[in-house]
Amino acid sequence: MNITIHRGANQIGGSCIELATEKTRILLDVGKELPSLDETVPVETELLPGVKALIEQQAVAAVLISHSHGDHVGLIGQVNPAIPVYIGKGALHIYNTTARFTGSQPLANPVVFFESSRPQIIGDFTVTPYLVDHSGYDAYGFVIEAGGKTVVYTGDFRDHGKKAKATAYFKNHLPSGIDALLIEGTMMTRSMEALETEDQLEEKARELMQSSDKPVLVLQSSTNIDRLVGMYKAATKNNRIFVMDIFTAHIVSQLAASIPKLSPSFDNIRVIYPFWLTRKMFEKDHDHLMNQFSRYKITKEELGRRQDYCLLFRPSMLSDLQHIDHLEGAELIYSQWSGYKHQKKIKAVLDFADQKTMTLTDLHTSGHASAQALKAFIQQCNPRMVLPIHTENPDAFLECGNRVYLPQDGELIRL
Repeated sequence: MNITIHRGANQIGGSCIELATEKTRILLDVGKELPSLDETVPVETELLPGVKALIEQQAVAAVLISHSHGDHVGLIGQVNPAIPVYIGKGALHIYNTTARFTGSQPLANPVVFFESSRPQIIGDFTVTPYLVDHSGYDAYGFVIEAGGKTVVYTGDFRDHGKKAKATAYFKNHLPSGIDALLIEGTMMTRSMEALETEDQLEEKARELMQSSDKPVLVLQSSTNIDRLVGMYKAATKNNRIFVMDIFTAHIVSQLAASIPKLSPSFDNIRVIYPFWLTRKMFEKDHDHLMNQFSRYKITKEELGRRQDYCLLFRPSMLSDLQHIDHLEGAELIYSQWSGYKHQKKIKAVLDFADQKTMTLTDLHTSGHASAQALKAFIQQCNPRMVLPIHTENPDAFLECGNRVYLPQDGELIRL
């Protein structure tokens, strides 16, 4: 078996890995690069030439997508629609929903859904996916076997979220004699960053909502489902209505039954229709998407008359916030990576909050494993070779011993 990290050996985002035998070739993730924080560096929006050639020649038997974050799935639309895509059911729903709301195309390829711990045969390869804990919903790591060799790919993972037991199960069911471990290393760059659990954040949010008689606004990603669940529980415990926008409502609509969604089972949830998004969607004749949850609609005027709500929002909804009355002194929970505060769109939100004398509280934890957790995973896995990926600091892995190899993008690694 041969391994080629086409992109990701020295950067976070844009991941794409090739595994090949003499007869079968598969790709693990086809991610888009992350934008620079100052948003001045152009982002590569095309498949890498080597990957593109394989796709055009239909030399790839399948593409495996670890989860729905754009830096792992963002270029899947450029994959030949005849090539099957293996992905989690929830992850595909998030991808397709995002595509519909952003004007992109839903996935056109044949799809095979992962079932955690159930092996799947792809040519010479036996692939066993395992659900893992990550800020991206329905994320998987893989055990991949072919030609007497075994490779483990962690994808993005952690052990301090609401699915920590899933990561533990993955670790505890790894086979012996692993030839190569492809392990993400996002937090190797941020090894001093304190990591709280999602449950700890939920409790802090509950205490904050209890101590305030003002509206609570939460700036977070619509696809960070663990965080959404935590904020919903915190709001419910304080008798606040929970408000999400129509895009987020569709994101959660087909996920697990326990996920808060617009339904009679969750009678304290309402939906807000952002002005510009609503206008765009109706102009594109997506009336069915916009009207699906209309009976749960709450207007900006009604929000302006209330104080008992928790509103999840995104930076693109700033103009909507500006049309909600009585936000003076409200609570603003910033629930994203602190580095994003340098982006113009986030700065605009924070400036607005300052003008309204809002109280800003940072409640966030990483979607990735800590440096200590990464080292523990390597120790338990005990592979013959460690190949860091999805990291800006691969050298930090060298302290894990002489089994660590630091490849370059495009380098062929023979097992």
